[in-house]
Amino acid sequence: MKFARTTLIAVSLSLVMAAPSFAGNSHRSEYCDNKKVHKIEKRLDRQYHRIERGIDRDRLTHKEARKLKKRYRKVRRLSREYRSDGYLSRSEFNHLTRKLDKNSRLIREYMHNGIDRYIAYHDEYSRHRDNKYYWD
Repeated sequence: MKFARTTLIAVSLSLVMAAPSFAGNSHRSEYCDNKKVHKIEKRLDRQYHRIERGIDRDRLTHKEARKLKKRYRKVRRLSREYRSDGYLSRSEFNHLTRKLDKNSRLIREYMHNGIDRYIAYHDEYSRHRDNKYYWD
């Protein structure tokens, strides 16, 4: 009887001690799947290439490009912070998605706001060049 009681107590204590570790891992596979992480990484890469393409095609001013790259770096850093523990929760994924959506809208807005960057830059340059004090 004494052996059965000590065995029962030992088993129950071991289950109680192991329960937090089982509880901690049960949701990880549900939320941190590689598809979500890969989706975030693909969106970040596409946005970076869109910004670079806008610069190459003179669709973005230097100021707009600098602002977009700064926002891009913040989202990239946030993504790394969220994934540093090997776990990307649903709320973290949704937060990153909202930030990426906002960046995507800004990229589109800046690239399609109707300003011809090349002409605007060179007109500004030529105005200063025609100034008689420019060459003094």
